[in-house]
Amino acid sequence: MAALLMVVAAGCGGSAHPQRTELREIPRALAQDWEGQAAEIASVASTGDSCRALQLARSLHTAVVTSQPQVPVRLRAPLLTGVNALAERITCVPIVQPPKKPPAEKPPKPPHEHHGHNGHGDGGGNEQ
Repeated sequence: MAALLMVVAAGCGGSAHPQRTELREIPRALAQDWEGQAAEIASVASTGDSCRALQLARSLHTAVVTSQPQVPVRLRAPLLTGVNALAERITCVPIVQPPKKPPAEKPPKPPHEHHGHNGHGDGGGNEQ
């Protein structure tokens, strides 16, 4: 990770000189984007979510590969080596959540006996 950040920082644009036909630096916005992605990978990996970190590392790799035309030739190989090494160091180990306990079953209610609530000769009088 540190090697990747060093390559990105070393190639970061910011010169006041006009650009020539050969790229001399990685454009600042691109370098900052990659630096942010690398920092996010480190942050996610530190939480233990290696699968998400690997997914982010692969995304960074894709971004670097597709941006090759914007990268000076002398920096392409070291940059790709660093990005590849980063992704290779991460092994996806799914986070296993403990199984959820089923809700405790309530004990069955004892049968409720009706004592004369239905009006069928319950002995309460008024019967004819």
